[in-house]
Amino acid sequence: MKQYKQLGFEDSLHFLGRIFTAISLVVICLVPVVYCIAANVMPDWKVVLGCALFIVGYMAIGLIEAVSYAPLLGTGGQYLSFITGNISNLKLPCALNAQTILKTEQGSEEQEVITTIAISVSSIVTTVIIAIGLIPLALWQSDIVRVLEPVTPYVIPSIFGGLGVVLLSRYFKLTIIPFAICLVVCIVAFAIGRDLGQSTMITVGMVISLIAGTLIYRRDRKKSGDAPAKKQGGFKARFIKKVQNAVDRTETQDAPEDDNQTK
Repeated sequence: MKQYKQLGFEDSLHFLGRIFTAISLVVICLVPVVYCIAANVMPDWKVVLGCALFIVGYMAIGLIEAVSYAPLLGTGGQYLSFITGNISNLKLPCALNAQTILKTEQGSEEQEVITTIAISVSSIVTTVIIAIGLIPLALWQSDIVRVLEPVTPYVIPSIFGGLGVVLLSRYFKLTIIPFAICLVVCIVAFAIGRDLGQSTMITVGMVISLIAGTLIYRRDRKKSGDAPAKKQGGFKARFIKKVQNAVDRTETQDAPEDDNQTK
């Protein structure tokens, strides 16, 4: 406890985040174990092994999301989001909306605090709404599902549509190229009857974003004149230049001694 009190803000977030992430993983893994023990059943391991490729695919999605969401969620927000879930449709929009409203600086401690608060409030509100919603769902489940089923496919696209407009308007130069290329890839894929899936498109978008961001950064740096000058000539020319500089420095140091001897 004394060591925890001596930690800084960032280190304390990592300390608590790792503890609660480990607790969450243990609890999540205990659910199927307890169920199997209580029901006195065991899974068919042949079926489980047959789904290994599917499981690895989900693990890849998790790793990609952890890398791609980190700059937007911050340290505390990322721990909270991956523990409570619903990142893309709840936590990420809340975090970006809070950053946009308060106009926080990217990567600042202010952004870290605001994002953590926004995601914390989102988690609490989500939990309360789910608890309240379970009561009518338990009573009129079939009627509620029948009414909401037609609009369910449009929920995620509407959230990401609003989120995309915010990002495009805020970081237009950085986002327009990845957005346009991913849009073309999706149109072509659907035209030939292929669905690339969320994990594939996230990976493609990340690669394109990195390439586009690097090219834009180099172009802007070159325009501002901050680009380092390229070394002229080969090894021989640089070696001769270094020798000449050394000779000039030696002659400069010997000049005062020659003046003293003349006097």
